[in-house]
Amino acid sequence: MMMENNKLQPWQQYQALYLHIPFCVQKCLYCDFASYAGFGEQTQRAYTYAVCREIALRAAEAANMAADASVYFGGGTPSVLPTECIAQLVHALKQHGFWQQPCEATIEVNPGTADLAKLQVMRQLGFDRISFGVQSLQDNELQAIGRIHNAQQALEALQLAKAAGFKRISADLIYGLPSQTMASLQDTLERLADTGIEHISVYGLIVEEGTPLASLVDKGKIILPDEDTAADMYELVQDFLRERGFERYEISNYAKNGQYSRHNTVYWEYRPYMAFGAAACGFDGQRRRTGVSTVRKYIEQLEAFGGEDLRASALYNVEELSSAELLEEFMFMGLRRSEGASLAEARERFGVDVLQRFACELAPLFEQKLIAYDASTQRLRLTERGMEVGNQIFEVFVIS
Repeated sequence: MMMENNKLQPWQQYQALYLHIPFCVQKCLYCDFASYAGFGEQTQRAYTYAVCREIALRAAEAANMAADASVYFGGGTPSVLPTECIAQLVHALKQHGFWQQPCEATIEVNPGTADLAKLQVMRQLGFDRISFGVQSLQDNELQAIGRIHNAQQALEALQLAKAAGFKRISADLIYGLPSQTMASLQDTLERLADTGIEHISVYGLIVEEGTPLASLVDKGKIILPDEDTAADMYELVQDFLRERGFERYEISNYAKNGQYSRHNTVYWEYRPYMAFGAAACGFDGQRRRTGVSTVRKYIEQLEAFGGEDLRASALYNVEELSSAELLEEFMFMGLRRSEGASLAEARERFGVDVLQRFACELAPLFEQKLIAYDASTQRLRLTERGMEVGNQIFEVFVIS
């Protein structure tokens, strides 16, 4: 029996859907995501079939999807898949009620895998937003981190997306790259802004343990900008994008003309989201459910599945969250947004008055002007200074 979703609060039904494509042409040196290079088309097709099977087996869960739930195909590199595989996945989602009238349908694309025909198929399938992993527009910087595209290919991919009919185009950039300078970052920002795209995500490079980049840095084979230079780069990003008319609506995300990511906003608002695929993580408002991370194990689990409850199978790791953990994550995520976290919603969802519960911890942050509270909207937010030290502020809400 279908649930009457219109009577539910936004945090009581799935507001987004994420589908993970774990394939890459080549693994970037800094990447610690569940993505894998070297798999051929046969494995990619077997994976597509397995995801379609997971979607079909979980069809009953679509009853609790918001009709306008966003859709996001991420990776890895979704654009590595043959277009007919992408079409099969979209068809399965639509057939089983997970893809209804999404407020936004995004697909990630590596510029080195983009061609007009492929992008046109994506647009025809219903994707209306595309996100390119540009990272830099300097060839030496791209080579240093193992990207498969060059700057010219990235700029051409943005134009091809426009030609394919995409009006909503986003690009990711990274600062703090090997051999990057203030001048090269300025040049990248200028060239990217000149394309006319209206959404840019900018991240500081993080050297994750166990990645090839970490090993190369430890051995002195790659030298990264020092902390002072990285801090100057951060300031350059803020100043440049503000001057070019981009609004910072989240710690790492900037948009013009309201072209913010509806899908990612679901995460930051701590709403439930559905997930399919290897290593894909979903959240139902109370617990997290993450698929097995390796491609072969994922395929094997779906092939071997009999008829028991899939949610209780070895396909997933399920993490039950305590009320304290739920509140903690709600505040972490909400404070990432420029408009902040809704304390009225925190009271309604978790029964906690945040200003009262954390009064002692918040007092010095108010005094240092790292946080601010708007009584009219009942939102607590980070100031510009606060966003620079966001992780330290988030620790306030960790209840041991």
